[in-house]
Amino acid sequence: MNKLNIKAFDIEGKTNDEIVNLVSQFPFYESDKEANSKKRKRWVVNPENLSGEVLSKLYINEDMILGFNFNQDYDNELQLHYIERELQLVDVYEFPLLESHKTIPFMKKIINKEPLPFHWKNTIRLHEKFAHPFFKNVLGFRNSNFFIRPEDVGLTFPYQHPEFRNVKEKVLLIENLYFKKSHLIAYKVFNLIAYENKIVWSMEFYEYLKNLKTVN
Repeated sequence: MNKLNIKAFDIEGKTNDEIVNLVSQFPFYESDKEANSKKRKRWVVNPENLSGEVLSKLYINEDMILGFNFNQDYDNELQLHYIERELQLVDVYEFPLLESHKTIPFMKKIINKEPLPFHWKNTIRLHEKFAHPFFKNVLGFRNSNFFIRPEDVGLTFPYQHPEFRNVKEKVLLIENLYFKKSHLIAYKVFNLIAYENKIVWSMEFYEYLKNLKTVN
């Protein structure tokens, strides 16, 4: 995940002015501020509303504020940028139906970062026009065989994931996987009981941020 160039900043106890001063040093600040004024959701929360009284860490890369950690009084909860809309615009590769038997081995390969036999890229024009810069080079893979469980491809994420804490085991299926710089950053998951799907940050991404050392 180091390729994503994400930095964690200690903001616990800092004033709002200090936090804004920190964020405003990044090149995305002014463009995101303008986008937010036009009702385009660029920030998980407006930096002008962040407070070191309730937050402990801020996660930033050169393109965006990815999220923040609440402090111990609020159970160290990690709040990340909402990605449902962003990743709906990402083009995804899918094997033809008659080749669906290749889906599981292929998923395992890309999860394990093995070299791929071909390359694909985003072709959706709306993605190029409206996606946040962080998601411009995110690529997706769609499950051609609908009944693939996370454990079938070596993922143990769902039942420890913040979005699925109250979900019973064996009821989640993988629909899509999303990658940035070869890292699995998100997935689309279908809940058989609730009969709904969600696009969420990957468990690996959560764990990486949780263990990231602050730079200040």
